[in-house]
Order: sequence, then C-alpha cells, then structure tokens
Amino acid sequence: FLSRQKLNKPLNTKIMKKELSVKERTNQIRNILKIKKSCHFEDLFEVLTKPYVVVTFLSILEMAKNSEILIKQDNNFGEISIEMK
Repeated sequence: FLSRQKLNKPLNTKIMKKELSVKERTNQIRNILKIKKSCHFEDLFEVLTKPYVVVTFLSILEMAKNSEILIKQDNNFGEISIEMK
C-alpha cells in the first residue's frame, strides 16, 4: 500500500507564495477605509511578515503622497490614526 502511495505523488512539487503588490494592498486599504472611515495604523497590519509589513507601509506612504489619506498623531509616540480625505 505504501509503495503504491509513493507512486501517486507528483514527481516535482513546487510551493510558491502569492506575492502582494503595492497596488493590490492599496486597494485593500481603500476598501477598509471606505467601510471604517478611520482606523489605527496598527490595525492595517493583519499579518506580521516582513514582506506584508513592507508592502502595507509602502501603500500607506503612496496614498499619503497622493493626498488620499490623512495621517494623524496627537502626541510623540502616540497612536497613529489614518482616515480617508
């Protein structure tokens, strides 16, 4: 039985991660802010992997550069909030 099961396995197995683009993540953030209107900076990081954090941060910076969002922080080291303009 075990030897037959080995024959059923594929010869080559390749696992690929789905890469998230800045454009895709920007659209996701827009959708979040359309529903919530405002959110905390930390709430936008659902996954804490290095690529996800970098893409999310770049998306936020791009949206700020394009004047799509407003980023507020009342005090040094205080909570950062993001809202749609």
